[in-house]
Amino acid sequence: MLHAPIHGLRILLVESSTLLAVYAVAYLGLRVGGGRFRRPRWLGWVLARERRTVLVVVALALLARAILFPWVGVPQPRVNDEFSYLLMADTFAHHRLTNPTPEAWRHFETFHVNLRPTYHSKYPVAQGLVLAFGQVAFHQPWIGVYLSTALLCGAICWALLAFVPPGWALLGGLLAVVRLGVFSYWMNSYWGGSAAALGGALTLGAVVRLFEAGRSRRARLLLSSTFAMGLLILSTSRPYEGLAFSLPLLFFFCYRVLRGEAGGRSRLQILLPVVIIGVAGLLAMARYNHATTGDALLMPYALNYRTYWPLPYFYGQRPNSSIQMTDPVYAKFYKLTNEEYGYTESGTVFGLLSVESRRAAEDWFFYIGLPLTLPVFIGLLSSLRQPGLYLAALASFFTVAALAFCVYSLPHYVAPATVAVYLFAVEGLRYLWAHHEPGERAFVIAVCATVIVVSLTKQSGSAAMNATFRPPNQRELISEQLNARSGKHIVLVSYDVERHYPGNELVHNGAQLDGQNIVWARSKGAGNDSDLCAAFPGRIFWRVVTDDDQFSLGETDLCERP
Repeated sequence: MLHAPIHGLRILLVESSTLLAVYAVAYLGLRVGGGRFRRPRWLGWVLARERRTVLVVVALALLARAILFPWVGVPQPRVNDEFSYLLMADTFAHHRLTNPTPEAWRHFETFHVNLRPTYHSKYPVAQGLVLAFGQVAFHQPWIGVYLSTALLCGAICWALLAFVPPGWALLGGLLAVVRLGVFSYWMNSYWGGSAAALGGALTLGAVVRLFEAGRSRRARLLLSSTFAMGLLILSTSRPYEGLAFSLPLLFFFCYRVLRGEAGGRSRLQILLPVVIIGVAGLLAMARYNHATTGDALLMPYALNYRTYWPLPYFYGQRPNSSIQMTDPVYAKFYKLTNEEYGYTESGTVFGLLSVESRRAAEDWFFYIGLPLTLPVFIGLLSSLRQPGLYLAALASFFTVAALAFCVYSLPHYVAPATVAVYLFAVEGLRYLWAHHEPGERAFVIAVCATVIVVSLTKQSGSAAMNATFRPPNQRELISEQLNARSGKHIVLVSYDVERHYPGNELVHNGAQLDGQNIVWARSKGAGNDSDLCAAFPGRIFWRVVTDDDQFSLGETDLCERP
């Protein structure tokens, strides 16, 4: 799990103490100053147009993370999932949908990657496209993450503008910048929920605006295209959760169109972009599936699941007992996965409730935290009596309900509903501020200040996962040693299985193994690695044995003839 209990208590202590301290100062200040506020002229200029408001949020997200470059820099991939996404990005950057299965392919088996019938990442394509853009345009895949997360913050602000006044939408966008755009693992890694959350924000913001009175035909055309693109992003980032989030929005869309509220040609202008983009997206996904798995209806994720994963995906499914774990590292990985996600524990009603409560706490830490809890709760209650907000509440409920059936869960699985969290938070803060009482307004100020302080000190549930990855980055250390030598290399990796954590896998490669200076391969034991000699002639072979904390690296004469 993302948070150990002690770490969670530390976060609560920091948040609660900061909230109380800032509240006391703000309350005294409002009492003394009379609670009068005057909006600065520059703020009025920013809020005068939606485009300005959104662009300011995007710019501040980019600037906030850019300021940290001298200290934080570009993150290094550590989590197995990140390397899988980087493989996809490298594949796309080489203008291919997938790669041929490498020779001696069993040495290159690794987590979250398919080797047959082609060599490719198991994940949906959205994050890979984001990383590929960064790799092609800037020669650094992470720039794609940097830009997409900033766009997410702007999209949240844009979506909120359909529900609340501009000043409050700006506040929601800035809260997203602080919680997601600075130290969040969505910004500081190569995986996360930025793409899916961007799709959710675009979809919700567009479908609400589509049927507003007074919209021009051109505006409806653009909004229906945005709605369709949001749905496409959801289906290519987190298909299962994205579908759950989209169902209420699609029902709302179809209901309003069928009612004929945008009659005649306007109805056609709304429907056509959704149909055209939707069909094109489905055909493109079928083409990708066929290229990678050989079956237009078989997703790479499903292929990987049936090939490697013994545990079921949904509660109530039978485990895949036909899979035999011959590699001890793989066997340990799935044993730890079972323990981490509480699959065995979920066999009883009490155990399942315990697992679901831990997940809820983890997601609460990441998305809400103590300062935003009351505002989000008030905003959620407001959704029961405001026609616009109920749609966001329904989409969020469907997303959470869908995840409750899944054996596996991480915070970014809920990403499609991210926009709803900030919508409810802002609606709750707006409700408190509208009372014009010093106590309520001091609380609003304290909430915003606490979110900033806690996020900037990395004492929040949105703190980067990779920042707390304990083992040293042995891939980087080994690469530095070998890159200082001439020639091309193959590293045969063996593990001290008892002490090795499978999440710290070393065997990860790019799309084009022949072009890599260093190829990482899984050793199959004495006498079982010689097939690599014919597959990669002319390379220098090295053996590395690691227990995660320390490693031994030595050249081997594996390919020398007696």
